[in-house]
Amino acid sequence: MKSGTSCWKSFANPGSWMARKLRTILVVIPAHNEEQYILDCLEAVDRSKLNLQAVRPGIAVHTMVVLDTCTDSTAQRASDFAATHPGYFAHHVNFGNVGATRAFGIAQGLNRLTGPRGTSETWIACTDADTKVPENWLEEFAVAYLGGADAVTGTVEPDRVELAPQLYRQWRERYVLAPHHPHIHGANLGISAAAYSQVGGFKTLAAHEDVELVARLRRRGYRVVATDQLHAVTSGRLEGRLKSGFADYLSALAGETGTCADNSLDTIRAG
Repeated sequence: MKSGTSCWKSFANPGSWMARKLRTILVVIPAHNEEQYILDCLEAVDRSKLNLQAVRPGIAVHTMVVLDTCTDSTAQRASDFAATHPGYFAHHVNFGNVGATRAFGIAQGLNRLTGPRGTSETWIACTDADTKVPENWLEEFAVAYLGGADAVTGTVEPDRVELAPQLYRQWRERYVLAPHHPHIHGANLGISAAAYSQVGGFKTLAAHEDVELVARLRRRGYRVVATDQLHAVTSGRLEGRLKSGFADYLSALAGETGTCADNSLDTIRAG
């Protein structure tokens, strides 16, 4: 999808959003032992940031990487990246809980914003440390917010390099990749900071904190837009960092189909 296109206009209510302004996008990335993926994740976010600022230079982007109980080199790699890229910040926590980690990153980011209109003119972009967002990610979030969205749920797909072809086909047959899809992924989720604050933010949940937040937004009448125009690539591993996550789904699917991850993955990881 080309940057700045107007596919979001179909749901907008001009009377309620024409005065909207966007000054800041806050990117929040929880990470627990993601040394294999963290740099690819941050580089993808940075490409999206550069794309946004090329067309909307007035929007600042702050990225919070929240390092939760990391025991590998994730923290060092994220900190080194932040040291050489303005606007990136690494925080260390020991929650062992993805809901608490996301909430902490958002709170830290919002605390950096100044002025009485900071929350009302801020968009929160959530992803995961094992995910690569598309280049148009932040720009399309900006277009969506300015067009009237209070939250946007994007789609994901597992990295084909990490899956046996049969397992990828099985996943694709079951996944709805279409406008108005039913999926909610913390790896590809955007929320207006004002709406986020009004409903109480992420709860301290070990899983499905993203689904629970979106449910509250919908119950309160906020405009939640599901789109396949924002499509991220996430890891195709079968052993994840939390229970009941995307990796567990892939693992269960592999069990149904009798397939497993591509053996070439061991070689890739060893390199």
